[in-house]
Amino acid sequence: MVVSAIRRAVAATMLVASSALAAQSTEGPSTPMPPAPGVSASLDSARAERGARVSVSILTYGPGEFVFEKFGHIALAVSDSTTGQDIAFNWGMFDFNQPNFLGRFLTGDTKYWMAGYRTADFNAAYMAENRSIRKQSLQLTAVQRGAIADFVSWNAQDGNKYYRYDYYADNCATRVRDLLNWALQGQLDAPFAVPGNGRTWRDETARITASDPLVYPGIQIALGRNADHVLTKWEESFLPALLANHLAALTVTDANGAPVKLIASDSVLFTADRAPMPEQAPSRVPMALVLGVVLAALVVLLAGASAGGARFTLGLFSALWFGLGGVLGTALLLAGTVTKHLPYMGHNLTVLQLHPLMLLAAVIVTMALWRGVWVRAAVGVSALIALLSLVGLLLPLVPSLSQQSGVVLAVVVPVHVAFALALQRVRTRSAGTAR
Repeated sequence: MVVSAIRRAVAATMLVASSALAAQSTEGPSTPMPPAPGVSASLDSARAERGARVSVSILTYGPGEFVFEKFGHIALAVSDSTTGQDIAFNWGMFDFNQPNFLGRFLTGDTKYWMAGYRTADFNAAYMAENRSIRKQSLQLTAVQRGAIADFVSWNAQDGNKYYRYDYYADNCATRVRDLLNWALQGQLDAPFAVPGNGRTWRDETARITASDPLVYPGIQIALGRNADHVLTKWEESFLPALLANHLAALTVTDANGAPVKLIASDSVLFTADRAPMPEQAPSRVPMALVLGVVLAALVVLLAGASAGGARFTLGLFSALWFGLGGVLGTALLLAGTVTKHLPYMGHNLTVLQLHPLMLLAAVIVTMALWRGVWVRAAVGVSALIALLSLVGLLLPLVPSLSQQSGVVLAVVVPVHVAFALALQRVRTRSAGTAR
């Protein structure tokens, strides 16, 4: 029963510029954060005494079935040899039943919190979900271990446990990273400031969501230019597996100033029976281009057909194409300007492909096709949409405006241009009929 409860809680865990550890809550912690090691000699002495009986390890969990589980998860386990307590602390908890959860989610103000569970139960929940578990025991000084124990005890209090979740800059993995850096007095700063695997936030997200037919294109639409810069090791540590790999190679100094490996032991507690995540994001541009060309050809062929059913079908597609694009474009514009998603969804050239003008086109173009009215206006609005689309195709060629959204361009640009040509044909035919 306990394992079942933990499993339900774990299923709610979601990852999908670095924040300081002091920013533990949207409203701020109710009590001051403990001082870092080295600030108070008397406090460090007390921490050394406590740390002598404490061990600290990192538990990294592999991907699961659901999209918010595919990014993996991470926890910091603190074991006390005197009390026998062994608690896994994780920063990935949220609740769909929170007041205004949907509004917070849409505006990027989702409230997450930190919670601790018995490590054995926590691990059992992940094994039951067929998710791999990697354990890394940390080689820290007694003061550092005591400081971490103090911090998680403070952080787990109701007034201090909440924070504003951020997919890339402030999640379960970055919280563990920041806590370690705090305890190590900044020893992660220099080694994590170098370039990582050469990938971007878009690359990493595409790599993980490539098999999801809805999430993958949604991410490609949503992410702007800021998501396309090459990540440092610090930035790419938003992924638990990458953070674990970086820590495995890290050397720090011990209490005597001698260099030691941060990870004392590295082992796999459980190996899942599931396919591993791909190492690289697969290219979807050729497939997207085929789809775009096929849809564009369909638009042109339907516009040239004389049968009434063809005009009706083209009008129906027009209503769906421009209507959906307008809704997505409006949401994209709002998300990139007035919400806290701005760091990743702002500065997005996709607003030249999907935008509110398409809502107007959904009405005008469809009426022109179905009723033969507003044909001139339909020609104008479709031509303007095609022009904006072509500008959006060329702008990424400017180095300072480069954006890796080829999947979106490959589908949308051909269809926008095809509708502009189709409406010209409809106008010509209408003029000939009038004569």
